[in-house]
Amino acid sequence: MSALVSVRSGDRIKQLALAHSCAHHPLFDYLRSQKLQVRQVAAFLRNYDAHASVLRRLLLKAVTLMPEPAVGFILENVRNEYGNGDYSKAHQWQLKDLALRAGVTDDAFKAAKIEVGTRKFIQTATKYYDAKPSSSAGFMRAAVSAGAITATEILALEEFKALQVAFGQFKLEHHIWFDHVTVEAEHTDESIQLAEYFIDKHNAAKAVEHGLKGVLEANVLLYDGLLNALIKNQD
Repeated sequence: MSALVSVRSGDRIKQLALAHSCAHHPLFDYLRSQKLQVRQVAAFLRNYDAHASVLRRLLLKAVTLMPEPAVGFILENVRNEYGNGDYSKAHQWQLKDLALRAGVTDDAFKAAKIEVGTRKFIQTATKYYDAKPSSSAGFMRAAVSAGAITATEILALEEFKALQVAFGQFKLEHHIWFDHVTVEAEHTDESIQLAEYFIDKHNAAKAVEHGLKGVLEANVLLYDGLLNALIKNQD
């Protein structure tokens, strides 16, 4: 029997995500304990932007897979990513403003290398967000995607908590990008409700777990890439 079958509150979903090795990746300790140089910030945020840009587009694809009752759990997330009706306030522009305020020039940002781990994450996560019949292991595609989204939202909150500490050294811990600490908490709740919808209404616990675990494994690759970006660019 799937570990998620008896879930009612969503606590078990969080436990599965936060017990995974990606949630204890050395990247988090590095961000909280090391002094970052501007070159490292450029490399890190370039890689973060690369993966986040793809996830935004994948989130749009995921919406098209959802039964109508499930769409509402995602749309607020999509709208927020794109600036709530004002594209100049989209998350990507917030990230680039953060980079600029930390001393990263536009040329340095564009020149930073996209790490292998980041590329592998994108390739792997795509299979779970945009679950095709050939890669969904016979499960309900929308439920697989729901699990993938939930994994991302749970770990995103952990990421932003660590990043807020790291950017405190630049006195940027209150930059608008770190509103994510609040926003992602809200989106995590919505994504867990999304997962629970498929578990409760479609008996799709195994499908949700398939997507959840797939993206958690992909996050290991992402965090490897982000950590490499930091280490390779330190003096």
